[in-house]
Amino acid sequence: MKKLLIFSLLGFIASCTNMVENNISPYQQYKKFLTSLKVKDYEDALHMLSPDNQARFHKDKADESFNDFFPFFSSVGSVVVKEVRYYENNKAEKSCLTISGYNKEGDPTSLNFELLNIDGYWKLNYVHMAYHETKNEFPNKATCPVIP
Repeated sequence: MKKLLIFSLLGFIASCTNMVENNISPYQQYKKFLTSLKVKDYEDALHMLSPDNQARFHKDKADESFNDFFPFFSSVGSVVVKEVRYYENNKAEKSCLTISGYNKEGDPTSLNFELLNIDGYWKLNYVHMAYHETKNEFPNKATCPVIP
């Protein structure tokens, strides 16, 4: 009986540890992705992309670099350099993340991400970049990009 109790407690503790480790919001995952790009840790950045994106990269990249193969994902750090606000809409399997702010030239821009929950981790699946005439056009909620 004691062994069963000990194994049950160890299992519970291990599951709590995993929950804390995997408890990164889509926005926090986006910020980690930006950090990986900034320090040019493209292996880490690739790991933060969805399995489909990772598979496509490994299968089709030929001699292309991460930046060449993923021009939109690799440039998100320059699309919004001065962040004003963000919104998340999280469901169990999918999240929409919208980040609004200004680019290097001071123009109003937004990024709309779709993230997928893969084994408890948010993985970037798709990004859409929007350029606005004024800040009044900033979205006021999380919007998933339309994937063609």
